[in-house]
Amino acid sequence: MGRRGDRCLNKRPLSCQNSAAFLLLLREGRKHDILSGHRLSWKEGAPDVKTREYQYDNLRFLLIALVVLGHLLEIAGEFPHKETLYAVIYSFHMPAFLFLSGMFARFDRSKWIFGMALPYLIFQWLYTAFVEKLGDPYVHVQFSRPYWILWYLFVLAVYTLLLPVYDVPSPVGRWLMVAASVALALLVGFDKSIDYQWSASRIIAFQPWFLLGYYFRRADGLRARWNGGGRTLRGIVLGLAAACCVVLEWLLLRQDVTAKMMLGAYGYEDLGYSWQVRGLIMCCSASVIFLLFAGLAPHLKRRIPVITVLGQNTLPIYLLHGFFFHLLRLKFPYLLAQPWQVLLVWVGLLLLLGNPVTGRVTSFLFGGGWHHLLQTRRGRGRSIAPGEKI
Repeated sequence: MGRRGDRCLNKRPLSCQNSAAFLLLLREGRKHDILSGHRLSWKEGAPDVKTREYQYDNLRFLLIALVVLGHLLEIAGEFPHKETLYAVIYSFHMPAFLFLSGMFARFDRSKWIFGMALPYLIFQWLYTAFVEKLGDPYVHVQFSRPYWILWYLFVLAVYTLLLPVYDVPSPVGRWLMVAASVALALLVGFDKSIDYQWSASRIIAFQPWFLLGYYFRRADGLRARWNGGGRTLRGIVLGLAAACCVVLEWLLLRQDVTAKMMLGAYGYEDLGYSWQVRGLIMCCSASVIFLLFAGLAPHLKRRIPVITVLGQNTLPIYLLHGFFFHLLRLKFPYLLAQPWQVLLVWVGLLLLLGNPVTGRVTSFLFGGGWHHLLQTRRGRGRSIAPGEKI
């Protein structure tokens, strides 16, 4: 801020203190959102949090990129292998994202209210109003029925409230919780009364992945044994997992499993499939998640230009790309007629919505940043020492 800013901080009048707190929040890019939680910087050499684990930023980028691509493929024109690519993406991308969210889950009342519940209510209204304005007569505001991509935010909010229930200290208890959640995920498909209302079906169907991620982050002994197993052993296990993944994906495609069957929102009778098929889908998801976190993640422990930054800004990509999706779907479907157009729109959306400026603004407005600023103004947040430069 320069000398003027330093004088302002040294004297510490209330107005300057508030301005300094606001600038500190924006410059550090502090994140108070559900998908990533750390400092942002477009520059490779910028200072960063010491505990930053770049492999998870890079995995976030991969997964959010697949989310956007999957949605674009849904409305794209026909081209060879489109349906195959679409089905493969849906076989693992949301379970993997929930696994990653579970790894970093913790309950914070302010974060839950201002970073989950309030954004859900706001975007539930924004999305339905936007789509209705574009000419879709079947869309109306229903807060009990999460609209489209907002199911993920709603489900994550529910899982976060359940963290005290999930927080079992013993390994045996944790495995029992996972086993019970898997059984419930398979059984819920028999209930025809559970559907999109309150995302009840998805809460149950995807619960195992959040639980596994939550427990994996806290399983220090398990990770230590894996890391100490030797390269040869790890290579053999990863090779077997890759082979299983290929075989399972092949079985899914061979049995004409559709993306709808992988959404966790439809019962078995509705789509004409069985609990064995859902079990096969879950096995496929598990094998890919193992490859991502045990095989790929250890090789991504560094900043990768652009990719790491985009991975630190998954919240705006998640929340905002749907507006472009519906605009393309209802007004400009011809812009996705060819594969090269899909690729161009895909990359453009990631760069537009995942840059640090969009990330900071989105996190400030919809990730609880403004609430953090209010706390700072009241003296409950970080205090700025006299002479500290902003």
